[in-house]
Amino acid sequence: MSRLTALLLIFILPALAEAAGPLVPEDDNDSTLDFSLRFARTKLPLDYAGRTQDSTNSWLGVSVREQVSPRVTLGMYGGYAWLSQTNNPVTAGIELDGYHAGFSLHAVLLSGQRASVFGALDYSYQKMDHEGETQEIVIDWTQAQAQLGATLTLSPRWRFYAGGSYGKIDGDERARGAVNHTLDFERGARAGGFIGLDLNVEVDGYIGVELRSGLTRGGEIYFKRRF
Repeated sequence: MSRLTALLLIFILPALAEAAGPLVPEDDNDSTLDFSLRFARTKLPLDYAGRTQDSTNSWLGVSVREQVSPRVTLGMYGGYAWLSQTNNPVTAGIELDGYHAGFSLHAVLLSGQRASVFGALDYSYQKMDHEGETQEIVIDWTQAQAQLGATLTLSPRWRFYAGGSYGKIDGDERARGAVNHTLDFERGARAGGFIGLDLNVEVDGYIGVELRSGLTRGGEIYFKRRF
């Protein structure tokens, strides 16, 4: 995986997160590296003891995946992250910022001329904070998720994909200053779904949009290229 390591160093990823869309189709150029630029925004209720906290989470980052066998691809992703919440006294009126990072495993389970079935596992971590004159707040969590989906080639340039997901979130909120506390929260294990559309805009270049529900609810736009 020397090319993958080199590219990560070039872009200075903060660490090893959820990859953008399905793998691009195989080509005749022995291309094995999949690089994506991602913009995502999701809403998620976080369950604290005795209350549920509505939150909005945004990402701007990159995803890099490399094929390590004919059916298995490993990936890393990371970048910036932002979080805003409603009705939480310690985060009222502010947007926390920080980073997200993670790794993924993608496997092609069945493949045909126009359709394929894939499975994916990913594990990510994100940390966001804000430091004011009288109050410091840090929120971080880990997210584990599994996906099972299928892709369908609609035309030489268009691909449709959809499937189901299952995952959970575990995290902490830490406040120091005018308010001092450490609170655990979670997003309990739950099933969901995703649906997306991929457009081949040039040789080995793609743009796509994906919508998802379940653990989180929202979507992302990604720009992808294969090397």
